[in-house]
Amino acid sequence: MIERKTIQIIVAIVAAVWLIFALLEGQPLLPTPLKLYSVGVTAATFAFLAYERYLWKWPLVRRFTGLPNLDGTWRGTLVSSYLRDGQPIPPIPTVLRIKQTAASISVTLMTAESSSISEQAKLIREADGRWRLSWLYANTPRQSVRHRSERHQGACYLYIGSSSADGLRGEYFTDRLTLGELHMTEWSSHKHDSADSALAGGDFRAPRPFADS
Repeated sequence: MIERKTIQIIVAIVAAVWLIFALLEGQPLLPTPLKLYSVGVTAATFAFLAYERYLWKWPLVRRFTGLPNLDGTWRGTLVSSYLRDGQPIPPIPTVLRIKQTAASISVTLMTAESSSISEQAKLIREADGRWRLSWLYANTPRQSVRHRSERHQGACYLYIGSSSADGLRGEYFTDRLTLGELHMTEWSSHKHDSADSALAGGDFRAPRPFADS
C-alpha cells in the first residue's frame, strides 16, 4: 500500500518544482497561491488514498486496469501429499482470507487445524494474460495437533480463472517436503475471522473477480 507520508512527499515535490519555476519566472508568492498549494496537496493525498483503498474496486475502473478483485473470503479444498500413518489424508476444507488494495495484497489461509499468514504476496499478470496470486507463508498449527503437525513455511500460487466455475486454482509446497493443490470455488465479500465461521457461513456465492462483478 502507498503510505500517506509517501503520497504527501510526492505531491510536495511536485508543488516545490512548480514553485521553483514560478520564482524563476518572477511570479510573486502571494498568500492565495500558497493556500492553493496546501489545498492541492491535501486533495491529492485524499484522492490517492481513496483510489488505493476503494475506487480501484469499481467495475468501471477495473475495466481499464484489468485488475481482478479478490478482496474478501474464499473457500474450497486443499489436497495434500502428506501421509498420516502411511495413508493419504482426505481433502481438507480450506479458507483464504484476502486483503487487497490497489497496490498490495495479503493472504491468510485457514483450516480447522492451522492457519498461515503470507509474508510476501504478489498479484502478477502473466505474458499470456492470466493473473497469478503468489505468496510465501508461515504456517502455525493449533497446539492440540502439533505432536503430528509442526510449524512450517512454504509457498503457494493460484491462477485466477476467467469464469465463475474456475475460481482460484493452483499448487503449494512446504519445507516439510510436502506439496499439494488448492481449489477455491466460493467467495464472500465478508472477511471471516476463522475457518469455522467461513465454512459454516451462508453468504458465499460463485466468484466473479473481474470487472463485471
